[in-house]
Amino acid sequence: MAPRSFEFIAGSPALCLVDTLSQRGSANKELLNSTGDLAAWLRSAGLVMGSVAAISERQLRAARTLREAIYRSGLAVIAHRPLRSDDVRILNEIAARPPLRPRLIGRRLVQVGALPVEAAFSTLAADALHLFGTALRERVRACAGCQMMFLDNSRPGWRRWCSSVSGCGNRAKVRNLRARRKRSSNRRAAGERRTK
Repeated sequence: MAPRSFEFIAGSPALCLVDTLSQRGSANKELLNSTGDLAAWLRSAGLVMGSVAAISERQLRAARTLREAIYRSGLAVIAHRPLRSDDVRILNEIAARPPLRPRLIGRRLVQVGALPVEAAFSTLAADALHLFGTALRERVRACAGCQMMFLDNSRPGWRRWCSSVSGCGNRAKVRNLRARRKRSSNRRAAGERRTK
């Protein structure tokens, strides 16, 4: 089986975790189907080095629980509603655990922890708390096309589309261009009929 590739384009590690359940509201495509998927995601995200000791089913469930608490909190922030107390409790408890710490190995900066998976979860929860508890909360968005959650790092803060492979923004631009051309064509045709 080919190694799974993940997109890390949300602008925040916590929001990248949210996007491991893609196509929310339509197909709900789960990208963390197995403990191997979670290990691959953690490695790809740069949150663990090399091979991870066997990840348990409990850790996979914990990752999904964390992901959904971040997701619900993100939705609340986008809607300018208070965060659910259960989600805040989950984020606070996980963030309170020892996080990953940077270590320089040769010329490479890596993240390490005594319990690497739990430390990665702590780092992700802390990132979510930082997003939702600071002015960054005003920059959390859901793509108008695919509902992917992302941090809008654009200067004006008006970004509406993800930058995913699905190309939501590009498809919307193409649809708008076609609609403008059709309207223009219809106006020309109506003008020609009037002049006859």
